[in-house]
Amino acid sequence: MENLFSKFVFAAWLALGLAVSFFLFLLTSVSAGTHYRFFEINNGQGFRAIAQSLSDEKLIRSKTAFVAYGAISGSAHRLKPGSYLISVGSSTPAILNTLVRGPIIDKKVTIIEGLTIKDIDAVISNEKILQPGEIYKFLIKDLKSGYEFLKGVKTLEGFLFPDTYKFFLQGDKKEVIGKLLDNFNKKAWPLLRDQKDFYEKLIIASLLEKEAPEFNDRRLIAGILYKRLKLGMPLQVDAAVIYAKCKWAFMTCESTKLARKDFGLQSPYNTYLYNGLPPGPIGNPGLEAITAAIYPLSSDYLYYLSDPKTKKTIFSKTFDEHNDNRAKYLGI
Repeated sequence: MENLFSKFVFAAWLALGLAVSFFLFLLTSVSAGTHYRFFEINNGQGFRAIAQSLSDEKLIRSKTAFVAYGAISGSAHRLKPGSYLISVGSSTPAILNTLVRGPIIDKKVTIIEGLTIKDIDAVISNEKILQPGEIYKFLIKDLKSGYEFLKGVKTLEGFLFPDTYKFFLQGDKKEVIGKLLDNFNKKAWPLLRDQKDFYEKLIIASLLEKEAPEFNDRRLIAGILYKRLKLGMPLQVDAAVIYAKCKWAFMTCESTKLARKDFGLQSPYNTYLYNGLPPGPIGNPGLEAITAAIYPLSSDYLYYLSDPKTKKTIFSKTFDEHNDNRAKYLGI
């Protein structure tokens, strides 16, 4: 009888040891990687919901083990809402310690429609998110995760989606750029992915973003630009010349009027000197401009200009009518 009891005790201790070992294994990191993921805790979000989110993001091995360790350690009700940057190589105890300490400082940044890569670089660096040059000098080949829409393109121009973001101060350039590209993938790519030539549409959208503020005017201009391409006419888009003149940045000289000599600028972005589309987008367009590029309006118009006083777009059917409008609205 005593021998049977000893065997039972041994089996019980063995089972307990295995259970503890398995529990400790569930607390270890999911990956040995060194890259980071953004993680957000919302105000009022419960501990179990946080555990589920961590599990969905594959940052923890077990939601149950996370909840149990949180209860044992007394940290379950001490997690602070906010934005976090969590290493995929962090263990459950390390993640809990991070969430108890609270979020690192982040900052809300708005990227408006039409900004270029250099403009966005200036906005981000001025807010102390990254160092100057880290965005516009970034190479597509350095992205670890592939994006379908970047295959075959040479620049990120056009793909850094305008929106309001939260970034960590002194952050990581790949994380910042990844956040912008992920947003493009989520909001713009569903509109563009089924287009016959999505990159052409994106280039047109970047031109429309600068040419007119009104959606219907943009659709009419899109129709004119497609018609000109079909006829072999130069597009004659001032914004593309400004893009080339200002060396791919609008914020520093967008208000500068083009001089006569600028229209002879030797650049593939000079749509007065060279027929066809520019080689790439001249900025990063928003959803309205992209939609206008995909759904142009047909019309009898072949020319247009912007009234500098009212910003209203004036359309013309003939070159003579366009010249009359230039004299009336632009004084030339």
